[in-house]
Amino acid sequence: MATAVAVAPGGRPAGAQEVVPPASEIPIPVPPASDTATAVRADTIQPPFGRAFGPRTADIGPQYEWNREEMFASGALTVADLLERVPGITGFRSGWLASPKFVAMNGDLGRTRIFYDGVEIDNLDPRSAPLLDLTTIEIWTLENVRIERGANELRVHLESWTTEHTDSFTRTDVFTGDENTNLYRGFFGKRYRSGVGIQAGAQQFSTRAARLGGGGDALSLMGRFGIARRLWSLDAYGVRRSGSRTEQTTFSVTDGLSIPEYDGNHDLAYVRGVLGNASDGPWAQLIASYLRFADRSKHITEAEVLSRRLVADTTDTTTSQYQYLAAAGFARGPLRVSVENRIRSIEDEQYNTPAGRFEIANRIGIVSVFAESNEYIKATRAEVIGRLNPVSFLSIAGAYTTSSPHDPDTLRPQLLIQPKWTAARIEAGIRLFNPWIIGGLITRDTAILAGPMMFDTAYAPVSTGRRQGFYAGVRGKLFRDLNVDVVATRWDSAGFYQPREQARAELNLTTRWLSRFPSGNFGLKTAFVYDYRGDVSFPTAVGNRTAPSSGIMSGLLEIRILQGVLSYQVRNIASRNYQIIPDFYMPRTINIYGIRWDFWN
Repeated sequence: MATAVAVAPGGRPAGAQEVVPPASEIPIPVPPASDTATAVRADTIQPPFGRAFGPRTADIGPQYEWNREEMFASGALTVADLLERVPGITGFRSGWLASPKFVAMNGDLGRTRIFYDGVEIDNLDPRSAPLLDLTTIEIWTLENVRIERGANELRVHLESWTTEHTDSFTRTDVFTGDENTNLYRGFFGKRYRSGVGIQAGAQQFSTRAARLGGGGDALSLMGRFGIARRLWSLDAYGVRRSGSRTEQTTFSVTDGLSIPEYDGNHDLAYVRGVLGNASDGPWAQLIASYLRFADRSKHITEAEVLSRRLVADTTDTTTSQYQYLAAAGFARGPLRVSVENRIRSIEDEQYNTPAGRFEIANRIGIVSVFAESNEYIKATRAEVIGRLNPVSFLSIAGAYTTSSPHDPDTLRPQLLIQPKWTAARIEAGIRLFNPWIIGGLITRDTAILAGPMMFDTAYAPVSTGRRQGFYAGVRGKLFRDLNVDVVATRWDSAGFYQPREQARAELNLTTRWLSRFPSGNFGLKTAFVYDYRGDVSFPTAVGNRTAPSSGIMSGLLEIRILQGVLSYQVRNIASRNYQIIPDFYMPRTINIYGIRWDFWN
């Protein structure tokens, strides 16, 4: 049986008696909390920590410079991957990620200098002396890479990662791939409204190549603590790399040697104080740094060296260097001037390197003059780099360098005694619609070339004559979001550590598709790369060894959604058997993929 109940407008049955709840159950109204108690403090930008004085670059078309986002999106996993894009540069490595890596400029392996936050990174490892193994430079710690192309010297200016936000920043990178490759990174950074900042980061990678050997792993740590105000900053920074590598066996059955296993630490630490801003007005900077290398490799006896045909072992070594830099300068509008003195302290010996730079730049061109007297390498250098843009579609650039040795009686025995030399580069470019079409000439004087003895002690220093070469390229935006970067080089004759013909071609599509995603929360990059090099000759005392010519195709895909980036790259798509170093085969197809994910808390 259904019963109908009339309901009053207030929602109570009609005729029902209102029941008042006891006082203990009557809710007590609570006033809302004040806005100051519940509001989240907005993110603010704090003054940056002091930066090293970075020279302007004078290349035609796109500059050889990468910020943090561009660097990771390039597909480069090491600093050597970036340097190999520069005309006249030839990269050398014996294997995949853990293998030693070097680059030669105009056929000279000793013409690359690395400056990390203004500290020059000298090689302290006797296994690779006098050349610096670029594998030991941690690319993941960087915020900016700028390449200064001289006539016969490459100066690479690296800036470490810093944060300026008071919101906490965290990031995680996770990658995996062929050859049992696994890579993990983590970052944390935060600035406070007082100007104080803390940063920390770590990377762990491992790889194994069962067929070729030379796998390894490395744990790297970095940290910064400091304070920065509008006109000054003080910070302490450190990065440590603890890496190991397994033995890499030669495929030679006659005279080639295998690379022995390796285990060692590389440390860099500095304290830096800065007054002013190096980009505007007067400024001064002081850096006290400490570099250290400790070799923990298992000692290999002379009998093992002979029986296993290994590169001769070095004794257990711990080498350290103190380096002090005092620099000052002035920047205003187109003018920038700087002076500095770098003091190296090694084994109770001090080496001074005073240097100066003058730059003037505006819309029609740039001129940079650099000079230094380097007691550490016992040479005085002077260089002029410039670019002229008489009209918007025409550009002319060049560089001229001269170097003179100091008194030969003062040279240290382990130094290569270089004769007086000069080098020059001249190039011209015309902008046809969007991309730049570039052509240039290079000439390099006689030299004594350092050999990559880490791969084989037979590659001893060798004297070589003057070389000349020509390069041409197409660089820049081809159409809308389609970009091209093609550079080919040909030398007048075959030389040591240098192919006569070499080319690198990249075609990439880089877009944010703003017509479909106006918020900017989407990004896409696809790239196809082809690397070609001719035969490369490696001189020894009893003749030359040759790495045969090769042409390698690679690809890259990056998809960004909000703050996450999905990344995939493949190297050696055609799975070719090829060599860069004689008697060491490079891996077949390598696939590596993963994600980079930023978080602002």
